[in-house]
Amino acid sequence: MLTGLGLVTVVLLAALFWYYVIYNPAAQTDWERLPTLTQYRQQHPQCARGEQTLCCHCGSAEHLDLGLLQYTDWRRQIMCRQCKNRLWRESD
Repeated sequence: MLTGLGLVTVVLLAALFWYYVIYNPAAQTDWERLPTLTQYRQQHPQCARGEQTLCCHCGSAEHLDLGLLQYTDWRRQIMCRQCKNRLWRESD
């Protein structure tokens, strides 16, 4: 059995693990700097073709939808499949 102090230590370590490894404040800040799709289309109107959105760097219409820190991360970043530049952010 864990004593009261042992239990508090386990909970504290779990919280620290979640904050620095799973949430990762530096990655969160970096993700928040990306524009949303609406902002991206406003910043690059030449890349908005109806429902399709092109890469502003190479003009490719193929994108990768990646989780920020892991595949199942709710913080999504959309990257160009061709030139690998990060284009905009989404959240699930």
